[in-house]
Amino acid sequence: MSKIERRELFFEHIKKIYMQNPNFEVTPDTIYYELSLFNVQDGKQMRISNDNLINIQAQLSNDFRKKDKIKCFSNGYFFAIENRGSYDDKTFYDKMNTSIKLYIACDIKNLYNVTSLVFNYMIDENIITQSKIAKEMRNDVLVVRVSTMEEAEKVSEFVNSLDYNSLISYNPYILSNGKVGMTYDGTLSYNKTLSLLMNSYFNTKKNSNSLDKSTMEDFVNFIKREVLLCINDSEYLHDNYNIDYKKEGDFIKIADVIIGNLDGTLNKANLEGIQVKKGENIGGNYVFYENKEKLLYVIYRLSNYYDIDYVHRLLMDYCKNGNTDIFTRRDLIRDIIVREFSPYELKLTIIDIGDKTLEECISLTKEKYDDDQCVFAISKLLLNKELDGFTRDNGVRNKLGLIVPKEWLGSVVISGLDENSKRMVDIIDNISLENKNIVMKNINRIQKEGLSNVIGEIDDLTKDIIELSKYIYEYYIERMRKEEEKKSGKKY
Repeated sequence: MSKIERRELFFEHIKKIYMQNPNFEVTPDTIYYELSLFNVQDGKQMRISNDNLINIQAQLSNDFRKKDKIKCFSNGYFFAIENRGSYDDKTFYDKMNTSIKLYIACDIKNLYNVTSLVFNYMIDENIITQSKIAKEMRNDVLVVRVSTMEEAEKVSEFVNSLDYNSLISYNPYILSNGKVGMTYDGTLSYNKTLSLLMNSYFNTKKNSNSLDKSTMEDFVNFIKREVLLCINDSEYLHDNYNIDYKKEGDFIKIADVIIGNLDGTLNKANLEGIQVKKGENIGGNYVFYENKEKLLYVIYRLSNYYDIDYVHRLLMDYCKNGNTDIFTRRDLIRDIIVREFSPYELKLTIIDIGDKTLEECISLTKEKYDDDQCVFAISKLLLNKELDGFTRDNGVRNKLGLIVPKEWLGSVVISGLDENSKRMVDIIDNISLENKNIVMKNINRIQKEGLSNVIGEIDDLTKDIIELSKYIYEYYIERMRKEEEKKSGKKY
C-alpha cells in the first residue's frame, strides 16, 4: 500500500470516529494517540500493540551511560541519549530546537539492535544528537534529532544500509527516505501539531454538519486557510490552538511542512530551507519571516533573463511540483528559493505582496480619479484579470503585474473576503468568454455614462459584478482607514 493510500486510510479512520460518536468529544490527544499506534500490514490497518519497553531502555542506559561525553537520562516515558560534542548546554539545546527530526522505522524485534547500531554510529561520527526511545511500542518509538540536513542524510544512509525489515513504519504524514522519515518541528511536536490541525478541521466539519464531505484535499485547503489566519492574527493562533506566542513561528513552519507532505511538494531541500529560516514571531501582517524582499529580488532578477510570462510559469510550476532545478543558479536565485521558500510559502508570499500592492493601486487610483474609477478597475480585474483600470502612478500597476501571475490575481482579491464573496469570484472565473465580453461592454458603458444612467439597461450578472467590486473596494478603503487610525493611536 502506498504512503498516500495509508494516509487516506488514517484520515478515514479518524473521520469514522467522529461520525460514529457524534456526542463524544474527540480531542487532539485522541488523534495523536491513534496516530502513534497506526500501522498497516498486508494492506490492512493494524493497531500497534503498545508493549512495554522498559527493559530495552535499561539495557541501552547500561550500554551508553559510561561513554565519554555522552549523557543518558529518562523523563519517565522516554529514555534519551545526547551527544553534545564540545557544546555547552545553551548552544546544544539551541541546535536541537532547530534540528532535523528523524523517525526510524523499527519493530520490537529489531529495536535494541538497531538503536545500538545507530547510537554507536553517531558517536563514532561525532554527530551532535538528542535521540529518544519510548517506553511503549509505537510508530515513533525511535526518534533522532540532528542539527543539519547533511548529518540527517548520513544517519539515513546508515540506517537504510542495515539489514533488517520492520513490521512497523513511521506515520504516513512524514517525508519518506526509505526506513527513515524526516521532518522539522522546532520547539513543538510535528505529530501533535498535525493532530491539532486535524482536530480543528473535523470539528469545523462537524459543526457545519458536513463530516461526510471531509476529504484530504479539503483538509489541505483548510490548513492553508488557517495559516493565513494565523499569520495575519497571532491572537487567532493563540486562542484556537493554545500556542505560546514565542512558538508561533514553529507552528507556521510545521504547518508549512505538513502542507508540503500532503500536496507532494516537500523534498529534502525544501525541508532544509524551512529548518534554517530565522525568526520566531509572526505578528500582525508580518509575512513568513520577512522574506518579501528576497522574493522581489528573485522575481526582478528572473525578469532580467526571461519574459514575465515565463517567469510566472516558473513560479507556478514550482508551487505545483516543488522542483527547484527549474530555477537558474545565476545571481543565487536557486539557492534563495531552496533556502527561503517552500512551494506553499512562495505562493503565500506572492499573494501577500499582491494584496498590499493592490491596496496601493486602489489608494492611488482613488486619489487621482474617484471611487467609480476604482470600482471600474476592480471589475476589469475580476472579469479579465486586466489591470489597466488602475493608475500607473508610482509604478504600482506594473509591480502588481510583474509580481503576481494572472492566474493568481483572483487569490489576491479574495484574501480578505467572506465565503459568499469568494464563491462569487469563483463563479466569475468560470463565466464563458462570450458572456465575459458582454459584461465587459456593459462595464465600459457604465464607466463612460455613469452607473445611474444605465442601471436599468444592464443584466443581473453585470450588476452582481459591480456590487462585488464595490464591496471589495469598500473592504480595502475600510482596511486602510483602520491602518491609519492604528498608526495614529486612535481607537476604532
